[in-house]
Amino acid sequence: MGKIIDGLRQIRASNIIFLFMIPVIIYFLITSRNYLPALKSVLGVEDNALELLASFIIICLVTTLTLTGSLYLFKSIRLDQKQEIVLRARSFAVISFALAFIFGLVFHFSSFLNTYATSVLANSADPRSAEWIIVVDQSFTLTPEFKAALLYNVSVLKNLVSAASLFFLAFSICPTEYHKSTIGKSLILMIMICGLCSSFYFLMLAHAGFAVGLMVTLRAAFFAYFGASILGLLWALLTKLSPSHQATQFYAILGGSLICIGTIFLLQTHKEVALIGTTDGKIGVISGTPQWVADTVRYGDFLDQPPEKPFKIRSLKSISKGLSLLEKGTLSGLIVPIGSIGNYSSLWETSYLPTKQKSLGIASISIGFLILLLVGIGAISKLHPLAVFSDFFVDTIRGIPMIVIILYVGLPLAGALKNASGGYMNIDMMTRGIIAIAVGYSAYMAEIFRAGIEAIPKGQIEAARTLGLREHHVARFVVIPQAIAIVLPALGNEFIAMLKDTSLLSILSIRDVTQRMKEFQAQSFLAFEPFNTAALLYVFLTLLAASGIKSLDNIVNKNRKSEE
Repeated sequence: MGKIIDGLRQIRASNIIFLFMIPVIIYFLITSRNYLPALKSVLGVEDNALELLASFIIICLVTTLTLTGSLYLFKSIRLDQKQEIVLRARSFAVISFALAFIFGLVFHFSSFLNTYATSVLANSADPRSAEWIIVVDQSFTLTPEFKAALLYNVSVLKNLVSAASLFFLAFSICPTEYHKSTIGKSLILMIMICGLCSSFYFLMLAHAGFAVGLMVTLRAAFFAYFGASILGLLWALLTKLSPSHQATQFYAILGGSLICIGTIFLLQTHKEVALIGTTDGKIGVISGTPQWVADTVRYGDFLDQPPEKPFKIRSLKSISKGLSLLEKGTLSGLIVPIGSIGNYSSLWETSYLPTKQKSLGIASISIGFLILLLVGIGAISKLHPLAVFSDFFVDTIRGIPMIVIILYVGLPLAGALKNASGGYMNIDMMTRGIIAIAVGYSAYMAEIFRAGIEAIPKGQIEAARTLGLREHHVARFVVIPQAIAIVLPALGNEFIAMLKDTSLLSILSIRDVTQRMKEFQAQSFLAFEPFNTAALLYVFLTLLAASGIKSLDNIVNKNRKSEE
């Protein structure tokens, strides 16, 4: 009894309450005719969920154990390790590879893995462009011919995984001299890369039919947190840059050069167009015509007395098509280049700069003026121009609501990038949402990292510089490890907040937990069950994250205290 009480004391009080409530919650979900379907829908549970989950667990165990074994094996060949540490690392490596071999055999003889492979592949491509994907009962599946070929490849893959697991186990038992050789080190590196890539794919990218909505939420949170951490640390480090004459001169030249380049773009030859025909019917506008030209014609701003009602506008792909419709009488007027007027009378003429040149010119001049502004403020405040930019970015982003950032990054910015690249860079909605959340939260994490960096005693930094370490070495080996340990609880709070804010991705139609909740509510006409289920799920995830953060903080602080 005493051991049970001691074990409970190691758990967060809120989690203990939740543990006692779990049986009641499970009973309530099972016995309710509304909550169980709501839970399945919110989680994104598909057919054959148990088989998919079992396959996912087996594959993750094989890949993660392989990665773990390679890491221990790499640790055992390090020259600065004691003999007892080397032996311990070798033992852990052998155990990891042995377990990977056992689960590899399970992987080999399990037939339900075929279902998982079919599900992953069927949901990995766009059904509109892939010929080997068909839609059956509102779900994606493979064509019979392609499925047969896939199952054959899966059987071959099973044999390879089993053979590779056995080979890795045998390699781990070999003497240390083989591991320290060039071939041995290369093989360890190859095993490490294979395990890392495989684990990353199945954990973070592959379709998870056993709980698609939940996995989308978790993956969005992890990717966004990783991106926000990198960006936040970058903004924090930029604020610590020391000003220098060389930096000021470089950025001043860069800003002036961008302004000159932008001016050259804006001084390019303008394209002259004219409105021909009449305004009695529809007026044709060729694709690529600036919006202000079309609006001028639509609202009749070129006339002395604009009409009470706007003119009707029709968009056309080519000038030849427009002229053909004009001759047939389908169109009464058309906006064409000056050289294509022909025998028609001109009602209005104007000129404009092509959109591409105009966009490049305005962007170059804007960025150039911004850089010169940063240089000027930096000179006045005695700060590095990048430090001024970091402060400006952090203060600006923190003043914008997260939903606005998601909408702006997800729609207009991504659309502008697609148009600028000619459709080549078409980022999917999931990636857009992750980028938006990462950018938004990077401003808050920058302040957290900055506070952690400032908490490091200056004597340690000066001592590191005295030893001959360069600035990036000081940041990597002295500042960043201690700063992260200090601000770890605050970073954990940001992860919890980010986990909940992934619900905002539903405005981009990303089918996470919140979006699936909305879909189920619309289908079932249930008012509270979907909301209650989603709320309960978010609470459960938050409690798990809080417990993990506390455990990690205890480990880090314990190591710091032992080192001190």
